[in-house]
Amino acid sequence: MRDEQRSRFVGPFILVAIGLLFLFNNLGLINVNFWRLASTLWPIVLIGIGLDKLIGGRSTTGSLLAVLVTALLLVGGALFVGIGPATGPSGEVTEIRYAPGPVEGADVRISTSTGRLVLGSLAEAGVVMEGSVRLAGNETLTEDQRVEKGRAIYRLGSEGVGVVGVSGNESLWELAINGEIPTNLEVNTGAGEAELNLQRVRLTRLKVDLGVGSASITLPRTGQFNGEISGGIGKLVVRVPDSLAVRLQVDTGIGQVQVDDDFTTAGKDVYLSPAADAKGEGATVKISSGIGQVVIESIAGE
Repeated sequence: MRDEQRSRFVGPFILVAIGLLFLFNNLGLINVNFWRLASTLWPIVLIGIGLDKLIGGRSTTGSLLAVLVTALLLVGGALFVGIGPATGPSGEVTEIRYAPGPVEGADVRISTSTGRLVLGSLAEAGVVMEGSVRLAGNETLTEDQRVEKGRAIYRLGSEGVGVVGVSGNESLWELAINGEIPTNLEVNTGAGEAELNLQRVRLTRLKVDLGVGSASITLPRTGQFNGEISGGIGKLVVRVPDSLAVRLQVDTGIGQVQVDDDFTTAGKDVYLSPAADAKGEGATVKISSGIGQVVIESIAGE
């Protein structure tokens, strides 16, 4: 009994650390997004509890060692994902514009490691991609563009470690792709937020791979395409215009699925949009999620 009373320090330490973070944030000493911080560092809590049970129960020294290791992991992890002093936005803004002229189609891939991605559409002839990127942390922008056999090939991404969790001081990607060119679109995100409005985009293929954070994806108003949306940890909202005929296949890990009543069930974890029929004509989208909530909504098309 005495060993149990003297050796359980990790749990109280974690509570004190969380309380201090809230206090410093409320006092304006730091600026942190707790959801992103928690969604990134939660495994450290499991490591700390495991260490406490493994070596903490043997002696007070063992428990103190478990606290020290947990503290080092928490501090190092918090610094890595971007907790820091409350400051304004930083980082240079790079203007993005890829205008290859008339093309038959486009293959576009956007890869972000951290921050917020906002993707919409544009209607300017001959322009495949336009927008701006502001990087934070130790990131550098990578870009590749070429035309092969009448198709525009465009790759936009970043290398290095960005900033996550410091509100207003993260990477910001504000982009628009041509809505008139048939496009194979691939989006990969690391940690952060993503808002993809594809209502006015002529998709021929869609692949979205999400990491940690929240994401909102609005599908095109019409079209026949195959799509794959993979969520990591966080909330995923998929909005379906009422004019799009689409068959959705949903597979979740740990979490729940919320589907509007406008959708009909066509088998286990398969849903048809209001404009779809049992023949499966139109678009097909597979949605998978690791940990978190998946919300599927029907909306009025623009």
